[in-house]
Amino acid sequence: MEFNQVVMSRRSVFKFQPKALVVDDIYPLIEAAVMAPNHRLTQPWRFIWLGKQTQASLAEYYGEAKAAKAMAADASVHERIKNKAVDKFLAVPAILLVVCRLDRQPVIREEDLAATHCAIQNLLLAATDKGLGAQWSTNPMIYETEVMAEVGVDTSKERCCAMIYMGYPEVIPPAPPRKSAQECLTLLP
Repeated sequence: MEFNQVVMSRRSVFKFQPKALVVDDIYPLIEAAVMAPNHRLTQPWRFIWLGKQTQASLAEYYGEAKAAKAMAADASVHERIKNKAVDKFLAVPAILLVVCRLDRQPVIREEDLAATHCAIQNLLLAATDKGLGAQWSTNPMIYETEVMAEVGVDTSKERCCAMIYMGYPEVIPPAPPRKSAQECLTLLP
């Protein structure tokens, strides 16, 4: 695909085919991710592939987070929401966490977080180019110290910036409305 076509066709994909991804499918995406602009070349990112066993262990956290967000007063409704969320999480073919090392200096920390977000965009564009669908999630789990410890992230030294859900898309949603370039650009004399 031409670059502009990749950018314009990237979508957040929520429904995936049951076809599995293997870690070898992910390496080219990470190769693209690490080419992100990075002031001082600190390369603060790391990527964590969740195997099916880890994905299964995190599914309960995911389900609880979704059920808590719904704030269902009825216990049976809470359980139904949780079970549906667990099934959805387990159906995702591949999950990749993107983690940023937290520098002690505030300016470098901000630069590193920005660079990591650029790396995530590169990864998403590379996935689109390879015919994969992906969704950048900031599920509440990424802010839970206990959950992050389970996947080897020390939240006093690192921040999980994304859970990337990936797979072969079952449905590619249409582009949502976006502001035009003219609406986003301020012209100064």
